[in-house]
Amino acid sequence: MVFSIQATYWESERLHSTLAQHLTFDLNSDPSSSPGLVSEQPQQLLLPEEETFTLPDHIALPTVDFDALGEINPDIVGWILLEGTQINYPVVQGRDNAHYLNHLFDGRRNATGAIFVDSYNQPGFTDRNTIIYGHHMRDGSMFAVLERYRGQYFFNAHPWIFLLTPERNYVIQLVAGYTSNVQSSAWRLDFADDVEVEAWINERRERSDFVSDAEVRPTDRFVTLSTCSWAFNNARYVVVGRLIPLA
Repeated sequence: MVFSIQATYWESERLHSTLAQHLTFDLNSDPSSSPGLVSEQPQQLLLPEEETFTLPDHIALPTVDFDALGEINPDIVGWILLEGTQINYPVVQGRDNAHYLNHLFDGRRNATGAIFVDSYNQPGFTDRNTIIYGHHMRDGSMFAVLERYRGQYFFNAHPWIFLLTPERNYVIQLVAGYTSNVQSSAWRLDFADDVEVEAWINERRERSDFVSDAEVRPTDRFVTLSTCSWAFNNARYVVVGRLIPLA
């Protein structure tokens, strides 16, 4: 049994190491400033008064070959990256929320699964709240690291998660992280108006294990990252952030 579990981890790790070859690296960058990261994609045309996020000088992002990844799996919708952690994975969106619980990016059946967007979300991260799921694997892979946001120190070191998509790149500016049960409103997708959004996000912040000084507006788009927790039966750890295009 132990060997079988370890083989599952190895298979997933080998696949993701192969997929990471579709991230290109700027040989002119200083690798000591941000190991494993390189220059961001070309700047997009911006809408008037659109809020954007400017990367700090010590952070640069990889360019993802989404065409190549799409040939492997057309469900590819993005790449998620949390600097300095194991979160460095392709993101998919399937026709249901069951398939990628136990299938890898390349379609092989594997308990590690894949990082995937809720099938009920609209494409392109356009909803008021987009849900991204990932398993909490005991070897620390997939979304296991999210539960480290229980500590303020970890948030202080990792206040941003990066989401790269075929259309443009984003930062998820973190607002809250907390343990929830599966019956809560953490995974809410529909809001009647901005008042409901504001009440929803205020509740997340009140429950948060860390304090974020991010300014939040009810017109913002949010991303909720969700993984299993062993805090109690049917517990989940969720991390919520504002989705902001990179400048």
